[in-house]
Amino acid sequence: MLSKWQIWDFFSSSNRDVFKSHEGLLALKTFDPISLKLVKDHLLRGIDKNVLHHKLGSEITKNWIEEEFLTLSLFGNSDNFFIHQSNDISSDVWDLLSSIDLSGRTIFLSFENELGPWKRMVKEGKISTLIIEEPRFWEFNKLLDFVCNYLRLPLSFESKGWILDSLENDLGSFYNACYLLKMNYPEASEIQLMQVKDLLVLEKLDQFQLASFFSRKKNHEFYSKLISLEGDFEKMRSFFMFMQSHLIKMIDTSYLNQKSRLTQYDKEIQSTSKLWSQSELMLGVERFNEWEILSKKKNGLLWTEIKKYQLRSF
Repeated sequence: MLSKWQIWDFFSSSNRDVFKSHEGLLALKTFDPISLKLVKDHLLRGIDKNVLHHKLGSEITKNWIEEEFLTLSLFGNSDNFFIHQSNDISSDVWDLLSSIDLSGRTIFLSFENELGPWKRMVKEGKISTLIIEEPRFWEFNKLLDFVCNYLRLPLSFESKGWILDSLENDLGSFYNACYLLKMNYPEASEIQLMQVKDLLVLEKLDQFQLASFFSRKKNHEFYSKLISLEGDFEKMRSFFMFMQSHLIKMIDTSYLNQKSRLTQYDKEIQSTSKLWSQSELMLGVERFNEWEILSKKKNGLLWTEIKKYQLRSF
């Protein structure tokens, strides 16, 4: 049985409980450590911790399987196992493991990727498999809603919008931020934007959006967004390197003629390059080079410079 779910569908469906009563081998593949934790906690809820053991895939050997499952024992015949990093199970060990009788017992196999025995297991289709798929880039709002529902966190509409715009759009960032908000505002009927801003730090830098602001001479949007990341020198250094590369492409767009198909980013460079003279672009390259050096030195003068340009943009 191969079962694929988005994480919000898995936790909203009563069918998820079928996996809790599963016997035998159950293979599980999630998309990051937080999704593994949440699904694992659900699967193991109700299982007696005294008869649940954790192992690594590298620890699963033929001798271990024989001693644990193929010999008579006065104890342990009801024990269940959760095996992490199951991709490390060797093929000969996998043959033995997949053939044993596990009546009344469960082995959960956690996979981090589709290598090793995973591909073979799915192809054979003999073992129950639960896949929690990674959200698509247009589904991050659903992912945030899921985290809020899971933690019973009443975020306002504006708060959700700020988190989507300001934090890295992944389960780890959403979960950690919402957990922090839950701990600080446990009794709130609705958490407002000001409360979120007081507690969370802006961490997302969309370099393509910022490059678009700069290229279209939307200086106020560019510098206001940039100064909101004050203090993160490493993120700034990486971004200023990107901007130098971006402006150099705008200076000489002839490389686009060699492409059979232009990306959205290519089209952006093609259209915005017409708004600038080469001398203006060169000055921009020099400025971002200077700011890259300040970032590397962690020199606070960087923020003074950015604020100066921000004031000029009003």
